[in-house]
Amino acid sequence: MKVPMIRVGVYDPAAALNTKLVHAKLMQTVDVRRPSLETARMCIAHPIRHYSTPPSKLPVPVIEPGENEQPLIYNRPQQRRRKPWYTSPVVYVLMIVPIFTFWLGNWQLRRLQWKLDLIDELEEKLNSKPLHLPRHINLEVLEEFAFRLVSLKGRFDPSRILFLGPRAREGERGYDLVMPFQRTEGGGDVLVNCGFVSNAFVEGTNMDKHLKHPLSFPGEVTLTTLLPRVYPPSRFALPNEPNNNLWMQVNPAQMAAWLNEQSGAAHNTTSEHEANRGFSPRDLWPFSKPSEPLSPSKAFQQKSNQVLPVYLEQVFDGTFSEAGARIRQGIPVGPHGVCSYLVYTIWD
Repeated sequence: MKVPMIRVGVYDPAAALNTKLVHAKLMQTVDVRRPSLETARMCIAHPIRHYSTPPSKLPVPVIEPGENEQPLIYNRPQQRRRKPWYTSPVVYVLMIVPIFTFWLGNWQLRRLQWKLDLIDELEEKLNSKPLHLPRHINLEVLEEFAFRLVSLKGRFDPSRILFLGPRAREGERGYDLVMPFQRTEGGGDVLVNCGFVSNAFVEGTNMDKHLKHPLSFPGEVTLTTLLPRVYPPSRFALPNEPNNNLWMQVNPAQMAAWLNEQSGAAHNTTSEHEANRGFSPRDLWPFSKPSEPLSPSKAFQQKSNQVLPVYLEQVFDGTFSEAGARIRQGIPVGPHGVCSYLVYTIWD
């Protein structure tokens, strides 16, 4: 006859208070195949030891019914339920990484194609024949002719120089000189960037800022300029300070409006009294006292033609060594033509 084995367990401390009940339950767990006094002695309940701090991670006593529908007490270790593998944060990170790298690769390919198309467009425009500006310029379609070479003929106005900067070139810090250019064919003046000048050749501050050696131009000049694409300034760029003659960013509309406001060309270039004054013999008097040169602050207030918001850059066709020599002499140096704009486009 097969005798069932019954496991011996640890009692609940509350149930151990009743000695008779404890002995009765212990006798049910005795192996009947070896009834002896030693077995009975082993089954005697020992007093429970009390700890000041209960031990952690101990099995929890669980009561389950036996075959004869009587409750048996035995130990079953407490186990934590494991979370599903897909709820781990590592899984989400491993899923996001390939998606992000795939998107980044596509973005790089699209940017590469955009740069190649832009380089082809620049090479085609810069190698084409220079344009001639008409007398009346349509400002609405001016953006369509960006990066085109433009031929100009006329005179500079070196008394009204706008200092654009600070800039750096050939290891030197300085400014780009922007001056109004009066065209021979007439019409409004345009803004021409003559090039870079080192700080060593600039004197004064604010509105009295001027060059140590004034620029001299031999009457009418013929220039080859470029119509650049003017980008809006970034959010963190410093604003222009027209009243201090300090221009951080290229803003043709703001430059032209300020020059016209200072000279009064925005309203009327010639007053009604001067127009009706007529001819006077004093105008032909040869021994009249020569007028003194105007200060930089008063030069902006003299009567002049209206300035259009058209910004051009004079192209320098010399070598890099010639550009360095001109910078050391205080002569403005413009960008190096096609090579300069292609490098700017590739690294932008």
